[in-house]
Amino acid sequence: MIIEKTKNFVMNFVNECKDVPASMAKLSAKAKEMGLKGVAKATFDDLFANRSFLQWLYLITLSFIIPIGMEFWVNGRIKDPISLLTSITGIICVILVAEGRATNYFFGLITNTIYLILSIKSAFYGEVATMIYFIAMQPIGLYAWLKASVNDTSESKKTDNFTREAKKFTLKDWIKYIVINVIVWQVMGHAYKSIHSNSPFRDSITDATNFSGQLAQTSMYREQWIFWILTNVFSMYLWFGNGFNANTNPANLSIMVMYLVYTINSIVGWIQWSKATKK
Repeated sequence: MIIEKTKNFVMNFVNECKDVPASMAKLSAKAKEMGLKGVAKATFDDLFANRSFLQWLYLITLSFIIPIGMEFWVNGRIKDPISLLTSITGIICVILVAEGRATNYFFGLITNTIYLILSIKSAFYGEVATMIYFIAMQPIGLYAWLKASVNDTSESKKTDNFTREAKKFTLKDWIKYIVINVIVWQVMGHAYKSIHSNSPFRDSITDATNFSGQLAQTSMYREQWIFWILTNVFSMYLWFGNGFNANTNPANLSIMVMYLVYTINSIVGWIQWSKATKK
């Protein structure tokens, strides 16, 4: 049975790869039909349109007021603008994901690139590998979301964001993602152990949850938020374990605030995407 399922997985993957040129051609044709102004307007609308006052308040509070306010409250000034920028763009990214807006991938690319540099400096090998994976997945995720939108002919397409495509795990999906988590955790743990990492299997926990979270997000599963919550909790533990001190290492404050806000937004995202799967 395992061999048969593996064969089916490989065949589905091969078929998806074969479908890429045709899907890209369809997306390209759609972009040409819309024109430069049309694409710019669609991007602008995805980022700014159809957001209530409370949603704007939520976005501004979590993305700007809390991170910047914490900086001034603890340090009296902004000590590490790069880490603060990472925090702000990262929070905007996850809020856009919760709202089902494809522009999240632009902010995700910015955040992950900067965070990759910070992780290298902190010698978080698990985070470094994860950021490389995230950076690679941003265009793939954007492609998957846009492909789903182009192929969607439902009436909800006229008014809703990408949460209209939200799906939920079946028992088969749960088993598959749990197996993926265990495999990634073990493989990456042994990889870090081979390069003499101090905590190889601790570092690889976030590799596993991040891998599954991004994979589930790209496939538009609401259960992505469970993996994001686990990721955020373990990531906060990593930064605390690194010796959290806002005065000696101001980058820690911005990153800790970012993951705290991530956790709050993950709960909100779970609620929003759960509602979408019931429509």
